[in-house]
Parts: sequence; structure tokens; C-alpha cells
Amino acid sequence: MAAALVLVANPASAKDPGAKKLMQMAAGCAYVVGVAEGSNVQLNYGSADWIGVVGILEQRTGLDGERAIDEARAKYKKRARVMGADEAYQYMLRRAQECDREMGVLQS
Repeated sequence: MAAALVLVANPASAKDPGAKKLMQMAAGCAYVVGVAEGSNVQLNYGSADWIGVVGILEQRTGLDGERAIDEARAKYKKRARVMGADEAYQYMLRRAQECDREMGVLQS
């Protein structure tokens, strides 16, 4: 997440692999945190916070944030088919808690 701080301070291009990876991570967090919110998991930072990060990255890099979130959704749907719905769901909830910690670092 420290890379997000650098990216926010310095605009990057959409061709930058670091920017793409950061967008994938932020979009994935936006998605899994949204799922966790729907399950009444208590987190310090919500999906709106992550969507805000996606929006900042979108502005700074020109990457498509909505597409990144759609790709994250597809990734987790595929994971559910491979792992099974319950195991994939538990994985998403754990990932949402990790994202919450990462946002805490980003905010500090």
C-alpha cells in the first residue's frame, strides 16, 4: 500500500505494471469488502473507501476502475467454481480483513 502513496503523489501511466497491479489490488479489495459488508462483517473501512482509492488511481493512471472491479468479481466467481462456494466465501471474508488492515496503513 505504500506504493499507493507514491502513486497518488506522482501520476503514473496506464502502461506502468505497478499501477496496473495496484489497481487490481484496490479493485479486489473494493469487491471483497463489499461482500463482507453484505454479511455484516465489522470493518474499519468500507467498500466506499476502496472505491475512492480506485477512483484516485483511475484519475492518476487512466486505468478503467469499473473494469478492474468487474475483473475482480469474475476472479472470485471463478474461485468459487474451483474451490467451492463456502471456501471461496470464507477466503473473501479473510481477504476483506486483510484489506482493512492495508487501508489502515494507507490512511496513517
